[in-house]
Amino acid sequence: MDDELALVSIILVTHNGSAVIEGSLRSLKNLEWPKLEIIVVDNASTDDTLDRVSRSLPTARIIAVRQNRGYGAGGNRGASVARGNILLFMNQDVALSSQFLKGIVSMMSRDESIGVCGGAVLSWDGTMLVSIGQIFERWTGYGFDVGFGSSQLDLKRQVSEVFSPNGSAFAIKRNLFREIGGFNEDLFMYFDETDLSWRARIAGFRVVCSRNSVLRHMITQRRAHEARLRYYVDRNSLLSAARNYEFSSLILFLPTSFATRLVGMIALAILGRQEHALSTARAMNDFIVSLPKLWRERRSSPRIRRVSDREVMRKEVLASPKDILRVFSSSLMPYTSSEAHSSR
Repeated sequence: MDDELALVSIILVTHNGSAVIEGSLRSLKNLEWPKLEIIVVDNASTDDTLDRVSRSLPTARIIAVRQNRGYGAGGNRGASVARGNILLFMNQDVALSSQFLKGIVSMMSRDESIGVCGGAVLSWDGTMLVSIGQIFERWTGYGFDVGFGSSQLDLKRQVSEVFSPNGSAFAIKRNLFREIGGFNEDLFMYFDETDLSWRARIAGFRVVCSRNSVLRHMITQRRAHEARLRYYVDRNSLLSAARNYEFSSLILFLPTSFATRLVGMIALAILGRQEHALSTARAMNDFIVSLPKLWRERRSSPRIRRVSDREVMRKEVLASPKDILRVFSSSLMPYTSSEAHSSR
């Protein structure tokens, strides 16, 4: 793939984003890349989001859907009409740096083994690190954003390999996206990028982050632990594990993932976090209800696996026990600690 000729399809998924989307639209207008198309998929907004998009990006292709079926469904709809060799998915509350695509496309075109590539995510004001990629913890099934909440903005790491990029904005090769089946629409929101990257790794592709591709995201430290969002994180991480592990790994790691959530639910209830405990309980219940459907899908899913779980779960993309303790400690406090990772 020639990085000077690559057509990039930017797929922006929106839903009632009037209050947050202007920064994203400005960044797209200022994005420096010779060949790109912009596809906006609106998930049944009831505000003036689409009017703002039309005024700011008159050449963008707009797909308005009548029912909000979640981020993954919107992303799949946009990908179905995309023409680019590279698909860049982005949230409505992010702003890409003008050179964002240069770093992404350069890495993906230089190495055919790279299938997915993210960037370095900062807070909206640029003072806090949100993510320089995600690592994975097998015993809990959680993905963790490296560096979340840190004020140390040194984005350089010796190893760029990650388990998944942060989902606020990331790229995947179009052929790979189609080969592995696109986004899992059952997830609705959260963990979409982790599940997609997991399948890309199963198919034998690398997942990396470009430290030269910087974006800003409207996220606060408190948001990582909101009760209503924890439901999706807990449920979707279990759903993803049940679909993506080899059977031998599944019977080893899924029970511990489930038990971790059970213990966490009890601890939160004891500490007076009833809303959070109920969210986790509902996630576990919904996962159990879905097990018959999951088992059928495992048996009938496309055979994309080219590497074993041992290769997928290489040491450099896995979280350590210290990472887990940091996240658990931060989830019990009013605010996330400055050095903690965030589960997503």
